[in-house]
Amino acid sequence: MKMRLLFPVLAGTLVVVFLAGCSGSKKPAAAAAIDWSKTDFKGEELNLLTWEMYADPLFVKPFEEKYNCKINATFFASGDDLLAKLKAGGGKSYDIISPSGDMAGYLVQYGLIAPVDVSHISGWKDIPDVFKLDDMVKDGQIHGVPYLWGPDYIMYNKDKLSPIKSWNELWEDRFKGRISLHDDVSNIYMIGQMLGLDKTDKTALYNMSGDNLKYAQGELSRLNASVRKYWSDGGELEDLFVNGEIDLGVGWPSTLKDLQDHGLNLDWCIPEEGCTGWFDRLMIVAGSQHEQLAALWIDWCTSPEGEALGSIATTFSVSNPKAAAFMDEDQRKVAMVDEMYDLFEDINFWSYVENREAYNDIWTAVKTTK
Repeated sequence: MKMRLLFPVLAGTLVVVFLAGCSGSKKPAAAAAIDWSKTDFKGEELNLLTWEMYADPLFVKPFEEKYNCKINATFFASGDDLLAKLKAGGGKSYDIISPSGDMAGYLVQYGLIAPVDVSHISGWKDIPDVFKLDDMVKDGQIHGVPYLWGPDYIMYNKDKLSPIKSWNELWEDRFKGRISLHDDVSNIYMIGQMLGLDKTDKTALYNMSGDNLKYAQGELSRLNASVRKYWSDGGELEDLFVNGEIDLGVGWPSTLKDLQDHGLNLDWCIPEEGCTGWFDRLMIVAGSQHEQLAALWIDWCTSPEGEALGSIATTFSVSNPKAAAFMDEDQRKVAMVDEMYDLFEDINFWSYVENREAYNDIWTAVKTTK
């Protein structure tokens, strides 16, 4: 089954309107009221609101069989899309979400996520502290568990290009009409890295001043001449490479692996300024109707075996190093398991964007000049 990620950007005002109207989250049921030894959930259904690749049968079916339940998945296309769907359904419609870092902080701070009792998450003790990001914590309680992650790196046609040493090269005349970037505000983060804003403060990319945002708008508008297409579906990026329409794109390991498997001579690189990346969390929606089953889903997905299967299905990197024991050499290489600590030095993971509306306004302005 071929999975593809979708990443359109919705209007930033949605974030402001929604968050302003939200009330505090419901407290989860007391742990003493839950029979954590229960394994038969016949008739129960767990509802995921997730990226498309996070509902792969490879790791969904073992969970359904073990707990005699059914997993339902609704897919979101971006952080703002997740927010819209969560607003429409809340805990009555969804139990588990898997936001990236630039949305996770919003959801926690505005009371939309229930705390997780990590004493019932067996893999928690195996996840390195460096992966346990601050945006999951509120009032001393943990509101999410690190899951899979990856970089926003450059992939390029080795038959036509050498590795890109600097992001600045994308503005060169040789790339006119030969680049594809994803339709997402994270392109603004790239400009922040080119300015060196994150050399001393990683969060600076996500709190850029008005002047820096205006500069980013100008530079990205100039880059429009080189962009063949802003892709919103991972399949679009694949097709652009397969059809010979582009030589370079910014994307994810899953797309690169698909294209390499189809015989394209592609490789990846991270420019000298570094790159951004995403670290997805598994979180329980406040008011979830299936809290225990939701916790068991997080327990499974972040266990060594469960996370290995998740990585194999998606090609993404793991947060639980013990997953490596359930992966062969090729699978570990694809997921960069043995390199992950070194890669962390070059990746600035998406983080809480306080003025998200301004970022979305800039990105909309860039696209309208294309």
